[in-house]
Amino acid sequence: MGVDYHTVQSPHMYQWNFNIQRELFSNTTLTVGYVGSRGLHLYGARDINPVEPTIVNGVQVFGTPKGPGLVGINSNPRENPAGASLSSEAPVANSSYNSLQVGLNRRFAKGVQSQVSYTWSKCMDDASGTYGLEGGIAWSDPLDGSFDRGRCLFDRPQVFRISGLYAFPFNKNILVKGWQMSANFLAQSGSPWNVTMGFDQAGNGVTGSERPNLVMPAGQAIVGNVNRWANPAAFAVPAPGTLGNLQRDFLWGPGIQDFDYSVVKDTPIKERMHLQFRAEFFNILNHSNFGLPNASAFVQTANGGGAPNPTFGRITTTTTNSRQIQFALKLLF
Repeated sequence: MGVDYHTVQSPHMYQWNFNIQRELFSNTTLTVGYVGSRGLHLYGARDINPVEPTIVNGVQVFGTPKGPGLVGINSNPRENPAGASLSSEAPVANSSYNSLQVGLNRRFAKGVQSQVSYTWSKCMDDASGTYGLEGGIAWSDPLDGSFDRGRCLFDRPQVFRISGLYAFPFNKNILVKGWQMSANFLAQSGSPWNVTMGFDQAGNGVTGSERPNLVMPAGQAIVGNVNRWANPAAFAVPAPGTLGNLQRDFLWGPGIQDFDYSVVKDTPIKERMHLQFRAEFFNILNHSNFGLPNASAFVQTANGGGAPNPTFGRITTTTTNSRQIQFALKLLF
C-alpha cells in the first residue's frame, strides 16, 4: 500500500455559514442558520492496478464464473497482468455538507439556564473512513469514484438536543443550600448502513465492500426489527462479474435516544475549599440503543450465484450502555 505525497492537488475545504439571531425575550435568543462545506481533493483509496472490465451491452463486466459447480469468479486480466492488486491513496475524493441549524438559548438567570438545538443536514462523499492520509475502504469501481458516492459515515440527518440546569433558590441553612440539578436529552437519526454482498461477486478484487442490487424502494426495505432490520427480498445478487446498483451507505440503522440527569450539592468549608456531592444517572430511562445490523446480504454459491445470508439484518450490539447510576463525593480546593 502506498501514498503519493508528491501531488500538486492539496486537499482543502471550503466552509460557509449564514445566521440570523434574535432576542425573543430577556436572556433568551433564537438562532437560525445555514452551514455548509465542500471538500475537494480529499485522500481516497483505490486500486491503481485494477482489473480491466469488458463492456457487455453497456455494462462493465470484471470477470466470469469459474465453471459449472465451482464457487467464485475468474477475474479479467489486470492493467499490468504481471502484478497484483496495488492499493494506493491519492487526492481524488470529494465531499459536501449542507445543514439547517436552529438553536434556542437561555443564559443563566434566576437560577435557570437551558438550550435547545436542532440540526437537519445531509453529508455526501465518495471516500469516508480515513486514517491519517489513508483513504479507508477502496473504491468498488477503481476506475470511477463516483460509483461509491453516498452518505458520509458520520451523516446523521436529524439531531435534537435539549439541556438545562436549575439552581435551587433555597438558602435557609447548610442542608438545603447549594443544590442544583441538570439534565440532557438527545435524539438523533440512525447512522448510515452499507449493505454488502459479503464476497467478491464482480471479480474486481474488492472483497467485502461490493453491494447488491436494490429491487425495492428504501422505505420498504427497512423492517425495523432487531432480529431482521431489513427485508432480504429487497436485495438481489448482481449478474456474475458485475457491480450492484445499491448506493453506498444508502440505508440507515437504528436511531439513538438518551436521557441523562444529575443532582449536585456544593457545601462551602472554607473560603477556597468546598465539598461537592454528585448523584448522576446515565440513560436514566434505560432505553436500548442498538448498533448496526449484519450487513452481509448473501453467501457465495456455485456457478456465480449467492444465497440469502440467514443472519443478514440481525442486530447483536448496542451503542450506549444500559442505565448507570453513580455517586461521588469530592473535596475541591
